[in-house]
Amino acid sequence: MNLNTNPLLNINTSFSDYLAQRTRSYQEHVVGGTLDYAFDSDFALRQKIGGISGWSRLYKAITTTDIPTRFKRYFSTSDTASSILFAKAYEAVKQCSDRLQISLPSLLIRKAGEVPEIFSLTGDGIEPVIVLTADIAEEFTPEELRYVIGCECGRLQNRHCTFNYAFTYPGISKGDSAEVTDADKTGVRELNYLLNKWLLAGDITADRAGIICLDDPASFADVYSSVRKKGLPDSLGNQNLFINTEEILAKYDAIHITPVRSLKLGEDTSEDERRIFAGMEFTGCEILYIWRSDLERPTTHISNKQSLEIRCEIIAQTEDVL
Repeated sequence: MNLNTNPLLNINTSFSDYLAQRTRSYQEHVVGGTLDYAFDSDFALRQKIGGISGWSRLYKAITTTDIPTRFKRYFSTSDTASSILFAKAYEAVKQCSDRLQISLPSLLIRKAGEVPEIFSLTGDGIEPVIVLTADIAEEFTPEELRYVIGCECGRLQNRHCTFNYAFTYPGISKGDSAEVTDADKTGVRELNYLLNKWLLAGDITADRAGIICLDDPASFADVYSSVRKKGLPDSLGNQNLFINTEEILAKYDAIHITPVRSLKLGEDTSEDERRIFAGMEFTGCEILYIWRSDLERPTTHISNKQSLEIRCEIIAQTEDVL
């Protein structure tokens, strides 16, 4: 060893190398242009929506005008969560961004209204932000916050914002899922139809992100039911304060052991039931344990991505548009 060599000369002082080491990336989880945990039908439907005539103009209007305008309004009328202000929610968004390997989004807290509300925004020149009402920040448990904030982090990560915002335009309304005729195969009617088909697929992707963020992913059904009982609406704006978790899980026990060739859900199956069924399928998938290597894998069979998606397509009834 050369005693005359200065050991400090061996220290890497390159800022670019430092930044590369310190910046977390989820690029290793991107497969075929989409995240490995994302529901395949979510991506396929958004691709189909992107091919409709007029979508590109609508997309540009939403991202360059509508979202920035809404962001300015919320930013000027909300509090920004921090380690001091709304600390419980701030800790949850830190944990979620860490587990999903994304940059920390801003968390804006609005005055509580009649109904709890949470959503995410991002657009041209707009850094990702999650907006929620104070009742969620104050009354939800840490695990419930990890779930709902994790869902919104997933929406940001999967670029859902523009598609959700499209429902503010004339001719596009949530809950209108009427089939389109051949004459409606282009334009607003088809866009409305596909966006409504996409809602549940997008929810399933967001639920998977929320599950990744939970301390105990196996508790998903209970956490989902709890936030619904506290008044948080679904994507259609519907509340379900009397969701029966035990009944839904009893149905899922039968569904889970049903082979794909025999799997079929009745038309009376609710959106809540479909989301819980799909979420429970994800808790038994290898993808979850790739994201959460800190979790102990269950001793029972772990499904692969292909099997997960086939079953979830049937659960969500999206296979007819793929």
